[in-house]
Amino acid sequence: MVRWGFCSSSTRYYSVEQPEMGCWSIAVSTVIVAEKPSVGREIAGVLGAGVKRDGYFQTKDGKRVVTWAFGHLVRYAEPHEYGEAWSGRWNLEDLPMVPETWLFKVHEESAQQFKTVRQLMNRAERVICATDAGREGEHIFRLIYQRANCTAPVQRLWVSSLTEEALKNGFRNLKPGSEFDRLGEAAQARAKADWLVGFNLTRAYSAKHRTKLSVGRVQTPTLALVVERDHRIQTFAPSHYYEVVAHLAPGFDAVYARAGDPDDKGRVPWVRRIEDRREAEAIATAADRQPGLVDDVDIRTVRRRPPALFDLTELQRQANEHFGRTAAQTLEAAQSLYEAKVITYPRTECRYLPEDMRPQLAGLLAVVPHPHAALALDHLKRGRGREPGKGYIDSTKLTDHHAIIPTKEPVPESIARDDRLGQLYALIVRRFVAIFFPDEVIEETKVRLNIGGHVFQAGGRRPIQEGWRAAEPRRQEEAGDAAGDVELPALHTGQSIEVRSLEVVEKASGPPKRYTDATLLGAMKNAGRTIDDEAQADVLKEAGGLGTPATRAAIIEVLVKRGYVLRKGKTVLSTEKGRALIAVVSAPLRSAELTAQWERELREIEAGNGTAAGFLAGITALVRELLPLVRESSARVPGIRGQGKTIGPCPSCGKGVVESGKAFGCSAWRETGCGFKVWKVMSGKKLSVAQVRALLKNGHTDLIRGFKSRAGNPFQASLKLDERNGVVFDFGD
Repeated sequence: MVRWGFCSSSTRYYSVEQPEMGCWSIAVSTVIVAEKPSVGREIAGVLGAGVKRDGYFQTKDGKRVVTWAFGHLVRYAEPHEYGEAWSGRWNLEDLPMVPETWLFKVHEESAQQFKTVRQLMNRAERVICATDAGREGEHIFRLIYQRANCTAPVQRLWVSSLTEEALKNGFRNLKPGSEFDRLGEAAQARAKADWLVGFNLTRAYSAKHRTKLSVGRVQTPTLALVVERDHRIQTFAPSHYYEVVAHLAPGFDAVYARAGDPDDKGRVPWVRRIEDRREAEAIATAADRQPGLVDDVDIRTVRRRPPALFDLTELQRQANEHFGRTAAQTLEAAQSLYEAKVITYPRTECRYLPEDMRPQLAGLLAVVPHPHAALALDHLKRGRGREPGKGYIDSTKLTDHHAIIPTKEPVPESIARDDRLGQLYALIVRRFVAIFFPDEVIEETKVRLNIGGHVFQAGGRRPIQEGWRAAEPRRQEEAGDAAGDVELPALHTGQSIEVRSLEVVEKASGPPKRYTDATLLGAMKNAGRTIDDEAQADVLKEAGGLGTPATRAAIIEVLVKRGYVLRKGKTVLSTEKGRALIAVVSAPLRSAELTAQWERELREIEAGNGTAAGFLAGITALVRELLPLVRESSARVPGIRGQGKTIGPCPSCGKGVVESGKAFGCSAWRETGCGFKVWKVMSGKKLSVAQVRALLKNGHTDLIRGFKSRAGNPFQASLKLDERNGVVFDFGD
């Protein structure tokens, strides 16, 4: 038996010539495939593979090799890559597109790396999958394995951290690749389903409305959330109401309240708002110059335990609120911290740690850079604080990875100097240290007074114990809110209090707040609340809502890139184009229920109770049901490009030319395949609508200044249409 590195599995070595890879030959026993070059370097360092080659590392004897992907090296082919039937102009008559055999394509920019990975894998005794431990990482590896036609046995590295200790332990406990077959089947089934829905419905709506639209299982209901919120804000009609406020001599205020109607459980709420101003003024008049008599004093101690540890979504939300970072920026920074080995795996949807990590916590507290880490460690050792309970450490709540926490690795100076990374790292450290501190304790006092026969209420708060707030202080906005809390004086039942004055205050209800990255991420995660079907709502809640922690940021960025939403400061707003798209798509595509249904079936596949073939048959049937709805729809919503004002006649086909994102083009290109266009920017000069209109009318423009050559030299010229209706420069004589 031969043992290598930190792997407990046996293997034998053999030599093989590799003429395709140059003038060298290697004897490969094991190939480890990482998801990214940076992760490959870390694994190579742990395994002693220090010889750098083009696209991989190897040990000195060449028998152990660490190579990598660039994320998705291999993808499913797009429709036009299947042949003539699905290429060319988009027509409703060509749909649905359902591949009989799924084709794989290698990204052009990654072709050389794929060639390297393929040749290495096909010369190996075994292959170790070391892509990210989750559904997406499994999918990335399996596409590479299938496209490479590899038959070598596979083992799986499953780790939540890239520290040397975690990697060594992971290689000691490699798992058979077959244990993850169901996960891989579910991952590929989801990717194929996204292909079927995305490409078919995107082409259908684009052909129907004569402009390129994008439809997707997650992006469309996410867009619908933003559109619905903006609609509520736009149509919001404020209602005015009144409150009667008593200003009391001890220095606090009380507000008139009356008993409302009891709820389903018999509880009677207190209502402060008064709809009629005359009624409010009558109450103020009746209470004027009357003393206040204390009827009741209710003092309660409220304990607030430390917040749960971070999963990716909560980390993105907090980073948006603290620093104004977008979800995508936070994910990128978290990935950098992970690859620097100072935090654990960031693409997690879990906020718990496993029970077997308890013995490691003291050692971690001893090294993390936080001013209160030593105090937290002292509490833990002496038992004077609180050892984290089931709200933080619970193996039954684990998913693929545990919560995001710092590691024992020292923080490089480059991270400390980088605000983008340093601030996020500090946020993670503060949250981790906070769970070892006692609860925050606040004393809340509620007082009921009788003034002139009417009930008035007052409330106050007094901090008793800072607790975990010492480790994770309030944000500036939160601190401002807390500073506004009033600490009431000592009061007792029957006490008489002087009323200095009474005031009728007019107020108005406000519209819902616009989405930010933080609140939109929360809405995506909690999308199950919008579903009426309780079973599907529960499934979506368990699945983590719309998208995954790793994909939500990308979904928001896609909506921004495609012009369906825009950012204005921190807020996320729908555009006219986005609202128009939601107005025309079918209801199933706008709702989160489709995702809930998919996730339930995908989980059945992972559990062995369903099949990928059955799942995809259902998706294909859904597409066939939706396409007739698109064909038969009479909806024509203004605001989608391609339906706007015609600038002039198309010189190629006579149809109208309209403005689109980057060009002025023929509005009938979907119907006729007409490819006429005029780019908005030519040689660094942005063309005006008037100039394009003149070009269409006269076949040429007047002299235009402001063009720049490739060398950066300015020049002037007219534009004209050549014999093929192409736009060319005319320099005259």
